[in-house]
Amino acid sequence: MERFWIVDDEWPDYDVEKELLNKNHPGCEIRFSKAVNPKDLEEFGSVADALICQINVPVDKSLLEKLKKCKVVSVYGAGYNNVDAAAARSLNVPVANVPGYCAEEVADYAMAAIYHQNLRLAHYASHVSNGLWGARAVKKKPRRVSQLTLFVVGFGFIGQKLAEKASGVGMTVLYHDYVESPVMKEKAQKFGARKVSIEEGLAKADVISSHLALTDETRGFFSNNIFAQMKKEAHFINASRGGVVDEPALIEAVKNGVIAAATLDVIVNEPPKPDDPILRAENICVTPHISYLSEDSLRELKFRAARNASDIARGKDIPEIVNKR
Repeated sequence: MERFWIVDDEWPDYDVEKELLNKNHPGCEIRFSKAVNPKDLEEFGSVADALICQINVPVDKSLLEKLKKCKVVSVYGAGYNNVDAAAARSLNVPVANVPGYCAEEVADYAMAAIYHQNLRLAHYASHVSNGLWGARAVKKKPRRVSQLTLFVVGFGFIGQKLAEKASGVGMTVLYHDYVESPVMKEKAQKFGARKVSIEEGLAKADVISSHLALTDETRGFFSNNIFAQMKKEAHFINASRGGVVDEPALIEAVKNGVIAAATLDVIVNEPPKPDDPILRAENICVTPHISYLSEDSLRELKFRAARNASDIARGKDIPEIVNKR
C-alpha cells in the first residue's frame, strides 16, 4: 500500500488529489497536514512514499533525511525554492514542480495592473462626491495603452503569455532573459517582442513587469541601481517572487519620484505584519499573492501536483523533475 502525505495550509478540500491518487493507487493511504508537525512526521511522513507540499513548506536536508521511504517531493507551484533540491538529489529523491499552470492568470494580473495604474478608476470613483466632474476631475491624463512600451524581465511561460496579451492591445514589447531557447525566439517573433539588454529595456519602458525566478543571483535584483535606470513615469509590477525586490529601495524610489508607482502581488515577508512599511507606502499597491488563482488554475495545479507524485512513485521519468543529475 502506497502512502501520500499532503502538507498544505491553503486549500479547503483535496477532492482533485484524492480522485487521482485513488484511481492510480487503489487502496492507498492519504494523510493531510497543515504543517510538518512532529506527530504526523513520525507516524506517517517517515513511511510515506511521496510528499506533496505547498510552496511555503520548508523541505530542508534534515526533513528529507527523516522521509525515509520518500520517492518524490511534489510542489504545489512553479517555484520550488522552498525545497533543498540539491540535498534531495543527493538522497535520490526527485523534486517536481508545476510550470506554467497559471501563466494565463498572472499575465492577466499584469495587464490589469497596467490598466489600473493608467486609468485609475478606483481613484476617480472615490472622488466623485467631491463635486468635480468631467475633464476637471483629471489632474494627470492617462496614456493610450497601445502607445506604452512594456519591458518583460523573465521570458518563461508567464512572460511569453504577457507578451502575447500586451502585443494584442498594441503595446510595444521588449524582453530580457538570462537564457535563450528556440521556444523563446519563436514566441518572441510570433508576438513581435524584441530581446534587449537590461539597460535598454529599463531606459525605454513605461511599464516593467518582473517574472524572474528567485535564485541567489536574482535575490534583490530590483535595487537602487535598477530603479535609477527607469523612467520617472515608469510603473513597476512584480508578480514573481517578493525576494527579487529590494523593498526599502523600491519604497524610496517611489517616494522620491525616481519611478511613478508599483503594483506588487508578492512581497518579501508573506503574510505581512500590519505595520510592514511596504503596505503603507503611497503609490505602491499590494495585493495578497492571488495573481495565480482562478478556478481553472487551481484545479490544474492540484491535478498536476498529484499526478507528478503519482507518476514518480510508479517509476516514471517526467519532464517536471527539476533536480535530475
